[in-house]
Amino acid sequence: MRKLILFGDSITAGYANDFVSPILTKKLATYFPEETILNVGIPGDTTVDGIARLKKHVLSKQPDLVTVFFGSNDASTGLLVPIDEYRLHLTKMIETIGASKVILITPALSNQALQQAERPNSRLIHYGNIVRELATQYQTKLAELQLAMLDRPNYLDCLQEDGFHFSEIGYDVLAEEIAKAIKA
Repeated sequence: MRKLILFGDSITAGYANDFVSPILTKKLATYFPEETILNVGIPGDTTVDGIARLKKHVLSKQPDLVTVFFGSNDASTGLLVPIDEYRLHLTKMIETIGASKVILITPALSNQALQQAERPNSRLIHYGNIVRELATQYQTKLAELQLAMLDRPNYLDCLQEDGFHFSEIGYDVLAEEIAKAIKA
């Protein structure tokens, strides 16, 4: 049995209708019933917070695989982590966890009618490009969430009414992308 740790922010945690539930964990269990899946997503986290809790929430659990899913808060106007710092934080996570154990996930897109000022997609895509570059550089697994969302007829069905957190459809897409990355 392998251990998969889901490491990230509120989208990882499973934020839904003002409460946190293990939505992503349940959806991934359908792909990997023999896996032990631990969700250590925390709403509001950026890569700064991720670095601070990496040892306690990830390394101490001795995982076989770790999803690293940060960027939506890093790229937000209110919490903005400069792009160079974002790259450095992700690099530290990859190197500390070990590249062969990491599954990087590109940040989710947002509904621009609701989130343009706080989370512009142009900035989220720029942060996603950093994730892609690091995945190539370190040869980690990559879950291409941004492209999966853009491939949908209307990616807005992935989002809740706030234009940012995921709907059930969004979690289906995310779980499928993580499963593809693990199986690749």
